Amino acid sequence: MAQRVTITKVGHGSGRAAAVYAGEVVHADEGVTVVRCPWTREAPLDLGPFVLEAGDVFLEYYFRDEWFSVFQIHGADGALKGWYGNITAPAEIGADAIRWIDLALDLLVLPDGRALVVDEDEFTALALSPDTARQARAGLARLQRWVRERRPPFDRIAEPRTSGGNA
Repeated sequence: MAQRVTITKVGHGSGRAAAVYAGEVVHADEGVTVVRCPWTREAPLDLGPFVLEAGDVFLEYYFRDEWFSVFQIHGADGALKGWYGNITAPAEIGADAIRWIDLALDLLVLPDGRALVVDEDEFTALALSPDTARQARAGLARLQRWVRERRPPFDRIAEPRTSGGNA
């Protein structure tokens, strides 16, 4: 039987839970814990390039030493929709709970490798210490590098299509 965990997303500055939900650990080692979480919100959530819908499944990657987490998102049919990178302080990972602080800045990655920085205005509006803001920006740059390098969990990015025909 898979280990159940409770995940708490904390809003920066408030110290209060912005979301609490359950998941099942599918992998854990000294650096990362991967949790399978169903999307249970009934109303669709339009992210622009794709929509989150009830029945979607997230594989959520929480890192002990990175300033981000990554959600790999699959539709109910199993098709990869993309990844959602959350810029956060390193996650607090316990035996039956994971807690992370949302720093608002996000990286949305599509299956073809296109990456979009989102919520930069919300990040800028946070009252972060200079060190935290620097760490968050460095986390975003590292996450963008992981995408370019197709480092797991971005190893499922589709290879670019080349045009056929005569040169």
